[in-house]
Amino acid sequence: MQSKQLVHRRESHVCRVLVNAKASPGKKILKEVIMVDPLEAKRLAAKQMEELQAKERLKRRRQIEAINGAWAMIGLTAGLVIEGQTGNNILNQLAGYWSTIISFFIH
Repeated sequence: MQSKQLVHRRESHVCRVLVNAKASPGKKILKEVIMVDPLEAKRLAAKQMEELQAKERLKRRRQIEAINGAWAMIGLTAGLVIEGQTGNNILNQLAGYWSTIISFFIH
């Protein structure tokens, strides 16, 4: 693997970047960054951790939405089945449930 080494200096930060010289132009070039300054390394690690946590939060939100949607479909299906069996529409069923719950606490 042929690679050339580039050294960038900015203020007190020193980075060493290894770049593959034979990489095709259409593909992403993977760079290996070796940080010398510990403060800069901590800052980059914290930034990468925030990005990973943001991806995990988005993944978790999608899972929660999928579960919520599944429960909503189950509830709607149950309401439609009960409506078919009893003749009460979903709103009348909910009114009956609420009146039962309220009468439980009042009496």
